[in-house]
Amino acid sequence: MVRLPRGEAPLRRVIVLGAGFFGRAIARRLADVGIAPVVASRSRGDVRIDVEDDRAIREVLRQGDVVVDTVGPFQTRSTRLVEGAIEIGCDVVDLSDSLAYARAVLALHDRAASAGVRLFTSCSAIATVAASAIRASGTVAPETCDLFLAPASAETANPATVRAFLASVDWSRSREFPADRRRGHRVESAAAALLPRSWPSLRWVDFWVDPNAPFAARSLALASRFGLMSLLSAVAPLSARLLGRREGSFTVALSEQGRYSLVRLAAPRGSYLIAAEPAVLAAESLGSGAAIPPGVVRSDAQVDPATLFARLRELGVDVRPSPKTW
Repeated sequence: MVRLPRGEAPLRRVIVLGAGFFGRAIARRLADVGIAPVVASRSRGDVRIDVEDDRAIREVLRQGDVVVDTVGPFQTRSTRLVEGAIEIGCDVVDLSDSLAYARAVLALHDRAASAGVRLFTSCSAIATVAASAIRASGTVAPETCDLFLAPASAETANPATVRAFLASVDWSRSREFPADRRRGHRVESAAAALLPRSWPSLRWVDFWVDPNAPFAARSLALASRFGLMSLLSAVAPLSARLLGRREGSFTVALSEQGRYSLVRLAAPRGSYLIAAEPAVLAAESLGSGAAIPPGVVRSDAQVDPATLFARLRELGVDVRPSPKTW
């Protein structure tokens, strides 16, 4: 386990919002590195909070807190928590995958900067790991970026992740994965707004997801066609945990002036750490008082790629950059 050296414990309180799968995973990883987080949710954890209740936000958060927000699905969230954090003086790290939520947080950049607050939005695989992969690839002016996710559905399937997927998927568009024999459907993602902020040369950023469970994509598509989504969203998490796969992968495919490259991250188990670890690193950095300019922090500046990939390798994730034409 990776731990902070003695004398480098966080100077600030770290609060993990959400006691679901990713909230628990991030809380465990923070404990591994020497941080004892406060876990807050509506029904479990150390403290009770409703992220859509202004009074609850003011009662729980304190000036100087580092807030790690894992309360999904972000597709249904307002920015009430972020706005409250700006007023109180808390930095926020979130795991949002929602394009609309990312745009709403970006609109708060000036307010956050004026208040001296740092916002790490979509500090997860879709934007932060993708940005780290672009930096690690040596690509200077990427023209296109395709992201391919096959989640470890047996480990990560829960009502929030299923609702987020169903709220964003386009069943009319699909594409083969470049690194293995999979096909994913296009899903709207925060990366479409956040990565061009770091690389204006990008003409598109597309996100493709294979649910990674037998017959999952076909069943979900049929349910969508016949108006059965509410029923299927209730039973899909259980069936995915029972029938889904434990291996998972995340691939970043780039093009620049006719050159193509891939960065693939995969693990036989625990691939969800690809999504969780960026937030852990960000919380470590903020908690220990790192000097980071206020406002909405660009995806390419949220974590150091070498540090992130070294940490993931220690945790059993295979990180493999490879030039490839597809």
